[in-house]
Amino acid sequence: MTLDHQKITQQAKKIMDNFISALDKADNKNLDFTVKRDSNIRKDNDHLQTNNDFSERMLKNAPNVKNDCIVAERKKW
Repeated sequence: MTLDHQKITQQAKKIMDNFISALDKADNKNLDFTVKRDSNIRKDNDHLQTNNDFSERMLKNAPNVKNDCIVAERKKW
């Protein structure tokens, strides 16, 4: 099965546009929500720069760590 990149991009844009349209019809809507983008996916030549010691520093700075994971409390409503 091959994926047609352009077709998937068009389908994703249609889903996002329909979602925004549905939000516009909702009560108590946030009028500052709308986001317009020229492209909603990364190009193949966009590479993320990684920092090899990021995880180590993040875990060192976290107040609660267990088995290389940050332990966080869910906010109580």
